Amino acid sequence: MFRKTTALFIAALFFLSAVAAAGSEAGVFGELIDSDCTDERLSALDQAAETISVSQTAGDATVEVCQAYYEGNRIFVSYRASGSVMVLDGLEMNDGAYADIIAGGEKDAGNGMIIGWKECIVPEDELAETQTFYLAYRAGDSGEKGLLQFTVKQHAYDQYLQGASQTGSYQAWAILYMGKVDLKGIVSIRSSEQAAGWIAWQEGEEGTGTDVIACWNLYRNGEFVSGDLFGASEVNGTEEVIFAVMFPFMEDLSGLTLVPEYSEAGEKTDEALVLEPADPE
Repeated sequence: MFRKTTALFIAALFFLSAVAAAGSEAGVFGELIDSDCTDERLSALDQAAETISVSQTAGDATVEVCQAYYEGNRIFVSYRASGSVMVLDGLEMNDGAYADIIAGGEKDAGNGMIIGWKECIVPEDELAETQTFYLAYRAGDSGEKGLLQFTVKQHAYDQYLQGASQTGSYQAWAILYMGKVDLKGIVSIRSSEQAAGWIAWQEGEEGTGTDVIACWNLYRNGEFVSGDLFGASEVNGTEEVIFAVMFPFMEDLSGLTLVPEYSEAGEKTDEALVLEPADPE
């Protein structure tokens, strides 16, 4: 009885260890973490992504879509390719629609194989609960174009944050969305001086006399968490500057503030924008 019970116990431990080891194996997103095309979100992506594993071969070229994650208006995909092949930017969709690439990269995995990932923006009028995409590539000496089809379900954002503030020189408001990959959203400031300064700064003019807000940094309870990973901005008319901001995934969203960083004066913590939980509606 003792031997039988012990044997069953050891077998159970072996089974659980095997399951844990299999579950800990990194996908392609995980394999790219220590490469030149790394991104702070790859670890979270590796956990959130759905395993796809669809492939296509043309001559000596083989392309495989390994993982995909579709959240909000973005689609993330990881892939492998071997032989005479070049994976094209973006992702194609039905009826001529196109999801343009905004981030990604590739790594030489040896033995004639490359692995890579990309993040693409899905057009607003193409958003759907389930969507089909096509990884486009060119194969062989002729450069013949191929399309590898895969279908994924869309995930909603898990949490929302918003905030508003007013200083002597501008009004600001923000709304951010937390999913399984990152914290992203927009910060809008209303200031004719900042809008004019941004236009001049983008055009390379000097000596405008305006110290523009260059970006927003994320803090928790007064401690720095992350700089903006995206850093995109645009001027809307003569009164508004809109910043598209993005920060790494985090489970704890309490005590967060956004601190403006000026191009000359640096950060101004006294102008911090406090973020509070918001209703998705």
